[in-house]
Amino acid sequence: MNRILADPALEVQPNFEFPAYAAWLNAIITGGPTREAALEKMAESWRLEHQERIVLWQQQSDEDLRVQREQEEQERTAKEIEAAEEQREAEKKKPKINDFDAEAVVADVLIPRPSQYALQKIKSMEYVELWYFSPEGCREALDSCRSTAEDSFGLAKVDGYVAFKPMASFKASQKALQDHDLSWHQFDMAKTSFLIHIDKCGWPDKHQQALALFFTLITNHEHQMRTRGEKTLLRYAGFVRREWHDRLSQNQGFNIGIFNSALYNTLSDDVWEAERDESIKLVYPPAKSSFRD
Repeated sequence: MNRILADPALEVQPNFEFPAYAAWLNAIITGGPTREAALEKMAESWRLEHQERIVLWQQQSDEDLRVQREQEEQERTAKEIEAAEEQREAEKKKPKINDFDAEAVVADVLIPRPSQYALQKIKSMEYVELWYFSPEGCREALDSCRSTAEDSFGLAKVDGYVAFKPMASFKASQKALQDHDLSWHQFDMAKTSFLIHIDKCGWPDKHQQALALFFTLITNHEHQMRTRGEKTLLRYAGFVRREWHDRLSQNQGFNIGIFNSALYNTLSDDVWEAERDESIKLVYPPAKSSFRD
């Protein structure tokens, strides 16, 4: 059915006596009715057709309204779905923060915080020097945090998203010392902080327990009070812990909590020979060459 373009109720009955309707009027009169009867018949026909178009117009209007409301409902539903999806995406990107115990109080002693570089290393369960967990390393981390305005930034992947982070969090400190170059006090302080932070980062209990035993055997070793005891033990600690990480990455891990006395004795001999050679150099310095250019 063709659409009705205008409301028929607004139409006015035409004057059928106008010349435009003369042919229709004459055709009716030819059949026998009088002029007045013919005009009345024409008017009645128009009224019936007019009323029919009014009914059709109302049906068309009702259908248009139904379709419009259906479209509006579909659009509203689509917008709600889109808004809900945007909300879900926003929630995914929204920074997360854990709940807290309203009755808990901060600890009496706060563990100094190492640099972002060191924290990233232990989060990745990679080797990192103990110096970063020593008081000196933590102080340097604090000082570097105070100069963030001068930091350059780089791209890093954080929780599945790419973010800008200070380059300091990617770079090793130029002041960092190897484990065997630490003082005994630095080593003792650093290993405690290190064990606390690997626990916070969720290292496996088996690995934590092995490392805790490793450090305990070193710091309580009977040779610690000997002349070269601390130096040898620090060398053992540094070499063995690095070797442990290397072997873990190759899926050839060993139990670092088992103390290898044979290796320790070899390192002790190396330390003694190095000190002996240094003493000889002091007593018998190299002779100066007698040749001149």
